[in-house]
Amino acid sequence: MKYKLEYIKLFFLSMFPIIELRGIIPLGIAMGLNPVYIYITCVIGSSIISIPVILIFRQVIDYLRHGKYFNKMIGWIDKKVESRAKKLKTASILGLVFFVGVPLPTTGSWSGAVLASIFKMRIRDALLGVFLGNAIAGAIMIILSINVAGGSIIELIIMAIIITIVVLYAIKNKKISNDLDYKKIS
Repeated sequence: MKYKLEYIKLFFLSMFPIIELRGIIPLGIAMGLNPVYIYITCVIGSSIISIPVILIFRQVIDYLRHGKYFNKMIGWIDKKVESRAKKLKTASILGLVFFVGVPLPTTGSWSGAVLASIFKMRIRDALLGVFLGNAIAGAIMIILSINVAGGSIIELIIMAIIITIVVLYAIKNKKISNDLDYKKIS
């Protein structure tokens, strides 16, 4: 019974902004709890909170859109989003998955839900993107937390090097494709 209460605590703590599952998974590992149950509990808790955030933030945006002070700012955001709507629609779920899935500060469920509201994503797509992103971020955090707790620092260094190489390769390819697109236009 004692351990069930610990998982319930982790469930609710994973809903807090900034901390989310990125901070709670290492806490659960440090407490000596089962990593599989920690993962499931934190991913569900961190994903569930995105439902009210999306719904409430949409109402806040609509209210500000008709308000006196923030109307220009919301209008500017709307114009930017609408001008790039085709690109955003095709990459919105995937982009949201990657945004939430990278376990860095300010890239969690709360931020992803707010972005989904700003981009006017369908609720189903936004929830799917946040959930898949949380699943990826949770898996990364479980692996990192278990390796740090077990003292396997060499594996972490190798993983960091591989991730750095992949990111640099992706950036290089994107720059090359952008240069080709520019040459086609010219």
